[in-house]
Amino acid sequence: MQFERAEPALVSGSGIGGYAARGVLAPVDQEISATDLPVTGALPPELDGLYLRNSFNAHPAHSGPSGHLFLEGGMIHGVRLENGRARWYRNRWVVTDALASATGRPPPGGPVDRRWTAVNLANISVIAHAGRVLALGETGLPYELSAELETIGRYDFDGGLARSMTAHPKRDPDTGDLHFFGYWPRRPYVTYFCADRFGRIIRSEAIDVAGATIMHDFAITQRFAVFIDQPLLFERPPRPGGGLPFRWAPEYGSRLGVLDLHRTGAPVRWFEIDTCFIPHVMNAFDDGNEVVLRAAVSSPYYMTDSPAPEEVSLSLHEWRVDLLTGRVSDTCIADVPGEFPRIDERRVGRTHRYGYATEILMDCDWRACGGLFKYDFERGSVMRYDVGADAAASEAVFVPARPGAGEDEGWVLCYVYDARTDRSSLIIIDAQRFAGEPVASIALPQRVPYGAHGTWVARDALDRKEGACR
Repeated sequence: MQFERAEPALVSGSGIGGYAARGVLAPVDQEISATDLPVTGALPPELDGLYLRNSFNAHPAHSGPSGHLFLEGGMIHGVRLENGRARWYRNRWVVTDALASATGRPPPGGPVDRRWTAVNLANISVIAHAGRVLALGETGLPYELSAELETIGRYDFDGGLARSMTAHPKRDPDTGDLHFFGYWPRRPYVTYFCADRFGRIIRSEAIDVAGATIMHDFAITQRFAVFIDQPLLFERPPRPGGGLPFRWAPEYGSRLGVLDLHRTGAPVRWFEIDTCFIPHVMNAFDDGNEVVLRAAVSSPYYMTDSPAPEEVSLSLHEWRVDLLTGRVSDTCIADVPGEFPRIDERRVGRTHRYGYATEILMDCDWRACGGLFKYDFERGSVMRYDVGADAAASEAVFVPARPGAGEDEGWVLCYVYDARTDRSSLIIIDAQRFAGEPVASIALPQRVPYGAHGTWVARDALDRKEGACR
């Protein structure tokens, strides 16, 4: 697929490592609760739930910048939609142990268990599972939030989680099981977990990677989990002056690991691939004897500050792993700068026709400052949604119109930052009319700072919580 690159929107900022806190990168300094938000257009009445997004947002109690945007604390932004109305917007810091200590509050959920030395900034993603909302980071335990975004405390799956949890779990749409993993700078470097739909850990096992790899994302199919062992490694000792403790070590190589989800104790099968950095996965699925993985490929610049930004590239690739012959093919299937790939989550681990991504433009720094892409893999085409000049789109999330709706029959939700007003809006796009005007735009009372991932939580997914989504 080929697509003409657009001109970059004007968004302040000077990169991710050593970032300048301006424009969409700047944190907000207060928590707001606003009701009956102004809407342009008409909100689909079928949208009944909570749209959540995590963001990197330093707290005033922490003195000075951390040296890297990804080391700032997490803040959750939520908009409650119901009966064609935008009922409220709230933003709340995740009260992690570090934030509680800095602000003189007691640790959330009680004293810190000293077995846990990993710090969780809870700043990467937010999900809902088993009636709980969880703020996720790269290491440590997740933090549970109320439906009103207040921090309840650390969550360990009722004692079943014995190691870290990262920010990219995958839910099997048929079983409701949540598959995820954690990584660690000591052996076992990576551990795989599966929690059932009730939140009980039903499987865990070490994954035999070659070293202290930074495994940010992975994938599942109906039959397998697919792990990405790549040469982004923990750096020892940490670099002077702060920043992420990661280094790019191309001599380590890259490979894909395939674990049978239905055979406990089966070894991981590893398949070498060309050395590359895979930041995020779109999806994976089974195709006969092959496991197919679609994922973004980029430079590790924003994790390591190397190589120089002008050398950075970004594209979508497809790997086909033949489990009978051991052969692996690698094809660039979309040479457009799309990152934070998402799909209709009813298709996780299954064949899918459509995908979505955020346009990332490299212009002397790394910054989210473009529009959105919609991929049609059947037609081999890419469509672009233009957010307009001086605007920046965040990660997009697809919400089906109703149970049983077609794969692209629904809406794409996305926070968009406008540099002219220094505020953000939540836009709702008809997925089948992707390049047209949004069906609705909700004006928010402040900007939503740059962040990574979010989710849509349908009302019935929170029924376990008293007053959920109210």
